[in-house]
Amino acid sequence: MMMNELKMTEIKPLSWTELEMLVNDLKKENTNKGLTDVETKILKCIFDDKTYRDLAEEIRTEEQSIKNAASSLFKILSAQTDEKIGKSNLITALARYRGNSQTFDHNNKPQSQQSDRVLELVIEVGIDDLTPEKIDKINNLIQKIARDNTIKPIMKLKGSIRLFLEGSEDGLQRLADLHQSGELQALLNELKSDDIPEIIVTKAEFTTDAKVIEKAELIKAIREGTIDKKTLQQVDLSGADLSEADLSGAILSEADLRKADLSGADLRKANLRGAYLSEADLRKAILSEADLSGAKLSEAILRGAILSGANLSEANLSEADLSGAILRGANLSWANLSWANLSWANLSGADVKKAIFIDATGITPEQKQDLIRRGAIFGDTSNDRSKVLV
Repeated sequence: MMMNELKMTEIKPLSWTELEMLVNDLKKENTNKGLTDVETKILKCIFDDKTYRDLAEEIRTEEQSIKNAASSLFKILSAQTDEKIGKSNLITALARYRGNSQTFDHNNKPQSQQSDRVLELVIEVGIDDLTPEKIDKINNLIQKIARDNTIKPIMKLKGSIRLFLEGSEDGLQRLADLHQSGELQALLNELKSDDIPEIIVTKAEFTTDAKVIEKAELIKAIREGTIDKKTLQQVDLSGADLSEADLSGAILSEADLRKADLSGADLRKANLRGAYLSEADLRKAILSEADLSGAKLSEAILRGAILSGANLSEANLSEADLSGAILRGANLSWANLSWANLSWANLSGADVKKAIFIDATGITPEQKQDLIRRGAIFGDTSNDRSKVLV
C-alpha cells in the first residue's frame, strides 16, 4: 500500500457539526465574517447529498443564485486550504485538511471580539431535576449552534432555566437572530441527544437589566482575578458560574451562593461563615481549612470535595451529597447531616460531637457505631444518649 493511500484511510470523516464549524472558521479567517444562513443551507445540502434544485425549491429561490453563492464559498475554501474545492470533493477535501493541518484547532482559535453584552436565554425543559451535567450538555449544543466555543453561562437560575451567557459578539448575536427567526428551536431539536430532556426556548435576548449586568460584571471580575477577594462578604452570587475559580482566602461570609456552580473551585481557607450555599454545585471543590461555620448547605453537591480541616460547626448539610468527600479533621460539631449521602466519605479524625446523622445514607454499621462513640446523633436506639435536636 502506498504511503498516501495509508494516510487516506486514516482520515476521520466529518460530522455535520464539525463541517459547519470548520467552514465557518475558514471563511472568517478569510473575510472576517462567518457563514450566512444561505451558505449554511448549501453546506447542509451537500452534506445530505441533495441537489441545488432540491435546495432551491426548499427555500424558494433561483437555482442559479444558489450556484453563485456556492461558487463564491468554494473559492474562499480553496484559497484557505490550498486545494481546489467544489461540490463533489468538498467533504473529503475538508476532512483531509482537518486531518493533515497541525494548525487547525477550533478550541484554540482566536474568537471574534468578546461582547460586553449579556444574552439572556430562557428555556423550559421536560423534567424538574435537570442536573448540572445536563445543563453542561445543553451549553455544548448552544456553543455548536453559535459557532463560538467561548460562550458559557455567567449565571444559571432555575425555574424555567435562565442562562445568562457571555461570548463573542458574533456568537451571541447569532443566537439572538436564530431565535428571532425560529431556527434556534429547530437546531436544538436536531442536535440534542436522548439523555437530554425536551428543550423549549422561550427567550433569547440581550438583557438591559442594570442589576443583572452589574452582577455579571462582578462574576467576570472574580473569574478574571481583577477584584479584591477580601470584599465579597454578603454579595449576591446566586446562580453564578464560578467553576474552577480561584477564591482561596476569599471573604464570602453571609454571601448568597445559592445554586452557584463552584465545581472545582479553589476555596481553601476561604471565609464562608453563614454563607447561603443551598443547592450549590461544589463537586471536587477544594475547601480545606475553609470556615463554613453556620453555612447553609442543604442539598448542596459536594461529591469528591476536599474539606480537610474545614470548620463546618453548626452548618446545615441536610440532604447534601457528600459521597467521596474528604472530611478528615473537619469540625462537624452540631452540624446537621440529616438525609445526607456519605457514601465513601472520609470522616477520619473529624469532630462529630452532637452532629446529627438522622437518616443519613452510605454509612456502614461499623462506621455508625464509631461515629456514635465519638458523639454523633442518629436519633434511634443505637445509643441511649442519642436525641433528636430540634
